Amino acid sequence: MSEWLERFRIQLARADAVLPLSVLGLIAGILAALTVIALRLLVDSAQTTLYPMTQAGDFESLPWHWRLAIALTGGLLVGLLFRLVPGPGQTVGVLHVIERLAYHQGRLPWINAVVQFFGGAISMIAGHSVGREGPSAHLGAASSNLPAQALDLPHNSLRVLTACGAAAGIAASFNTPLAGAVFAMEVLMLEYTVAGFAPVILATVSATAISQLVFGDTYTFSVPELQLGSVAQLPYILVCGILIGLLAAGFNALFQQVVRSSRNLPAWVRPVLAGLLVGLCGLFVPEVMGIGDDTVNAILSGETALRLLLVVLIVKVLATAGGIGLGLPGGIIGPTFFIGAAAGGLLGAVGVQLGFLENGSVGLYAMIGMGAMMAATLQAPMAGLIAILELTGEPNFILPGMLAVVTSTVVSGRLFRRESLFHTLLRDRGLDYRSDPVAQSLRRIGVASAMNRKIVVLPRQVEAEQVDRALQDEPVWVLIKEKDTPEVALAGVDLAHARKQSSAAGQFDLMELPGERRTLVAVDIRATMEEVRQHLHDSGKEMAYVISQNVPGLPRIYGVLSHDEVESSYRY
Repeated sequence: MSEWLERFRIQLARADAVLPLSVLGLIAGILAALTVIALRLLVDSAQTTLYPMTQAGDFESLPWHWRLAIALTGGLLVGLLFRLVPGPGQTVGVLHVIERLAYHQGRLPWINAVVQFFGGAISMIAGHSVGREGPSAHLGAASSNLPAQALDLPHNSLRVLTACGAAAGIAASFNTPLAGAVFAMEVLMLEYTVAGFAPVILATVSATAISQLVFGDTYTFSVPELQLGSVAQLPYILVCGILIGLLAAGFNALFQQVVRSSRNLPAWVRPVLAGLLVGLCGLFVPEVMGIGDDTVNAILSGETALRLLLVVLIVKVLATAGGIGLGLPGGIIGPTFFIGAAAGGLLGAVGVQLGFLENGSVGLYAMIGMGAMMAATLQAPMAGLIAILELTGEPNFILPGMLAVVTSTVVSGRLFRRESLFHTLLRDRGLDYRSDPVAQSLRRIGVASAMNRKIVVLPRQVEAEQVDRALQDEPVWVLIKEKDTPEVALAGVDLAHARKQSSAAGQFDLMELPGERRTLVAVDIRATMEEVRQHLHDSGKEMAYVISQNVPGLPRIYGVLSHDEVESSYRY
């Protein structure tokens, strides 16, 4: 079993390991779906059991004191959870997944997943202005990542499986397999490759299939049949895209300001304040509480009055930026759909009032707003467009949606210099997540598939018989060990030449022999080529030797990698 597993790890370390990664992607989708289903059932059953409501999420039917009390209680419970967990364990959601992909080779800690499950469940049960995609993405990623870590799979495969789980979590939560896959590649991985995309697609397919067995295959949002009406509406749609891009830029700025202003507050105090804020907002405008799918459906059907749309839009922005900005462990995408629907519906209603649009156009503009707001906030136009197509099943959205999504993304990202909200928050923490093509390429390759295995390890003082036995395998490099670890590598041809020149010698000092030598630094066999490059750069060494740090006793040495071999692997 151990030999088979080691061969499997080496196979996964290859940049073109599409088949084994695809199999793992299917498994990741199943695990993610089961986790997300458990979370969703917990939230729905808790709301209908604990509150006097007949349908989960129907916070509008609750008395005002219920709305205030449950939001504040939820904030207190999340604060207590944060009080019990150390600081690093409090980071959750999509932002946590991106950070672990960027700086920790995709290794997700189990404690953060536990905090995400219970913290996310509490926030959603309490009606906080959060989405379920953040917990779904984090828990989906962890459900496949943690078993992969237990099996010591190489880091390049951990990254792919993390993306598979996150995409599958979103797909299972919203019944959107393609949008989940595009989100993972466009927001998390920042790349499209066959080796990465195929497993992610299979993960979202398996997750969606299992989710549909439990929740059915109906669309999340219900909209009447929509028609664009006339291409004469395209200029107004362009204006709507510009305005929603402005809204997204302002929302990102407000969110960032809340995060910065509350940074010095105790971690457990922030969610308490967030719960109080959401409770006060819900006290006057109950529509802003919870995920708000029922309110979005009402907007899409054109049932919401213009004045209410304006009020809901303003209060939802405040409740979301304040609540999640203060640390509530929920998702941001669901609220951006709500905000976008309200903004688009408002613009549609204004267009009808001014005579620009026909009656019945509000639903189309609400859909446009949903896609445009998500795309501009996350700087992910494809994910925004596809998400709305899958959430509503409305093909007439494509043409106006493309125009609005691209316009809003450009206005927010280029005109106002707003990055993806996730990347902005990472930068505020002193971190960065660049789409470096060289680094991306090297991260796809594990050292186990690229290392030079033609090595031999010898002590500095070595007998002639040992040299002869070592040279029988024609090693490319001889690792010279002083004490317990090798410090220098000697070219094998130089040792062979020295042995030939001193055939009568009985002993050799390998550090005194003439020849090419390179200094060494150790790297783990699970590492990627990008990690090797970073190790060599940071240490100033010339070559890395590959070990397994999980083997008891002295680590086994598997091979070596030079600077040239690392750089040449970029061709993949």
